[in-house]
Amino acid sequence: MSDRLAFDQDAQPDPQVYQPARGDESEIMLLEDGELWAKNPSEEFLGLMIELAGLLGARARGDEFETYRSLDETYHHPDDRELIAQAAERSRKLASEVRRKDWMVRIATVGVAALIGWSYARFIK
Repeated sequence: MSDRLAFDQDAQPDPQVYQPARGDESEIMLLEDGELWAKNPSEEFLGLMIELAGLLGARARGDEFETYRSLDETYHHPDDRELIAQAAERSRKLASEVRRKDWMVRIATVGVAALIGWSYARFIK
C-alpha cells in the first residue's frame, strides 16, 4: 500500500493521505480527530480507504453512517446506532420545519391575494 498512498503530515489544517502516482489529480483523504475523510471518493479511492481501514483495524464509513466491508457491501455498525437515530430525528425536525414554513408562505400568499382583491373591490370600483 505504501507505493499507492502517501502521508503528508505537514498539510494544513489537517494531515492528508493521497495517491502520489496521480500527482495533482490525486484524491485526498484528510486525517481529522483520528478519522480519515474523503469527499465523494471514486470507487478506486474508496477501495484504498477500505484497505487502509483494514490495516489500521478501523472502519471506512460513508455519509449515512454505513460502514464498508467492501465496495459492494455495507452495514450499520452497532456503535453508530445512536448517531443514526440522532440524524433521523434531526431530519424529521427539519422536514417538519420546512413543511411549517411552506404552509406559512401559502397562507400569506392567499392572504395578500385576498387583501388585494378586497382593496380593489372596495376602493377602485
